[in-house]
Amino acid sequence: MDWVELLLQKSCDRTLQKGEVLHSLFHMIEVNEKTLHHIETDKRNFGPELEELKQTEIKDINFHLKYYRSLVNYVNSIPESKMIKNQ
Repeated sequence: MDWVELLLQKSCDRTLQKGEVLHSLFHMIEVNEKTLHHIETDKRNFGPELEELKQTEIKDINFHLKYYRSLVNYVNSIPESKMIKNQ
């Protein structure tokens, strides 16, 4: 995940701190969880074609949730001193 470190460094160069990056990731997790909950609790019968699309959307959101959570874990594992080098 070298690209993540590079992205974090660029973010820090533009005054974003580790906490702000994490806040953005948590926001994306929250948005995706709400969307997933809305889709899963909608019990309307959409027919076979739209039901297949609904299931695909659920799989996509679950993928994104796993991705964002893994990024949170990764970012949390990086020491602040490694991301920010005061000049």
